[in-house]
Amino acid sequence: MKKTRFFTAAAALLLTPALAVPAAAAEPALASPGAPFRIFPEKAPETVTLPTGDELKVPPLFWLRTCTQGPTGTVRTLDGDTQRVMLTASHCVNTISGLPPIKNEFSVPVDGTYPRIGERTASNDLKPSAIDLSDPMESIRTADWGIMRIDDNVSATNISNSRDYNGGSAGEPVALSGIKDYRTLQPGEVSADNFGQPICKDGSTTGRSCATQIGRTRNGVWSWGLNYQQGDSGGVNFDPRDNSIIGVTSMTLGPLGKAQPADRILEDAYGIPDGQVNEHFTLPDSSAPRAEFGITADEEKQMNQQLDELNPGFEPPVPRDELRKAVDSAQQDAAGLAQKASRGEFNPAEIDRAVSHHSEKIGYWGGAVLGEEIGKRLS
Repeated sequence: MKKTRFFTAAAALLLTPALAVPAAAAEPALASPGAPFRIFPEKAPETVTLPTGDELKVPPLFWLRTCTQGPTGTVRTLDGDTQRVMLTASHCVNTISGLPPIKNEFSVPVDGTYPRIGERTASNDLKPSAIDLSDPMESIRTADWGIMRIDDNVSATNISNSRDYNGGSAGEPVALSGIKDYRTLQPGEVSADNFGQPICKDGSTTGRSCATQIGRTRNGVWSWGLNYQQGDSGGVNFDPRDNSIIGVTSMTLGPLGKAQPADRILEDAYGIPDGQVNEHFTLPDSSAPRAEFGITADEEKQMNQQLDELNPGFEPPVPRDELRKAVDSAQQDAAGLAQKASRGEFNPAEIDRAVSHHSEKIGYWGGAVLGEEIGKRLS
């Protein structure tokens, strides 16, 4: 269990009414809002070096990134062209700083295989400080959208549903009804015109959950207590009163959640005028059942088995013990530097190096402890 929790944390850091099934049989949909999709690197590194200095052999699954499918539909551009697309988050379809470059193709887990469903055609650029939340104001201000073109041979559905990390389900399938087309706000403008309204989301880590909207900005619909977690990103958010699409899961700051508005994605990506989004975006004319997608827990179990096989006898460090060691080491260095300063041996460069080194160590192992605690709640 310790190995599983540690490797899960390490991988993460390196991170309505029921609808009747139609009588005619339909091909299971691989493009399905709320279902998982996967991001693979162009070339998966074969090893990873831990902060302890240990080098581990790692399988390709170690570098697998997990997101959730957003709403699908057909866009009619201002030039009259049409494209079948999925709306998602930018950080789901672009390389993240510090991780291997990703392939521009996206897959879904089905029966132990990963069939392709599409490729990125457009997205906005996110600064690393917006992704890792080191600059919360940048995270709040910035847009977070991507457009995935769905392959011609991939079946799509307008039905949203999800299973959580362990495969549990907490809601009935929902037939999405269209895009909620808000008045576009100016940069820096805040509106409470959605305050108190309900919002639900489907995610491949936490499944279906619902909460309350508290306000919106130009590139964010904000809610409280929707319980976004890693792996839910990109998933559809909708209004349960009419099943209209609000946006896609973007980020979380504790109980505060941000969805990237779906109307703003289409306005930015295609230049569609404010108020005309639903004239240019049509949901799939299909209520096909979704495919039997795999779940994250099974993939992580497989990944940990492969790690054990590649590194026989290796005992991973215990995050809490390593965090304690890192704090003790920082305190010892601080005491030593204070003594030097009292003797007039003040060296700013040495202090900067020590602060940087210990901050990195404490931050890593503190994050690993947090990841371990999340793993306990998910297991």
